[in-house]
Amino acid sequence: MGRENDSGDSRAALAAFITAFDGGEFFEAHEILEAFWVSYRGEDRDFYRGLIQAAVALHHLGAGNTTGAASVAARARRNLAPYAPHHVTVDVDAILARLAAA
Repeated sequence: MGRENDSGDSRAALAAFITAFDGGEFFEAHEILEAFWVSYRGEDRDFYRGLIQAAVALHHLGAGNTTGAASVAARARRNLAPYAPHHVTVDVDAILARLAAA
């Protein structure tokens, strides 16, 4: 059964995600948040999907896969834009700005 809104789990997952993401560990950031997201059923599920996609896009960019990065970044922007400028503890505008390079 999925979680509706477990704020403790989401805070811990977001904190770990942001630490990895800000450290340039995009694959790890993706893995951290995906483990939470897979069973999360809150109304802001697309927000978390967008963060995961942002990490994947930047991972692809770092690996030289510009086509993959652009494709995933476009999906991430669509999922994150409704939550700008901030959602929960995340500076969505800052993440969108990082995606501009992808």
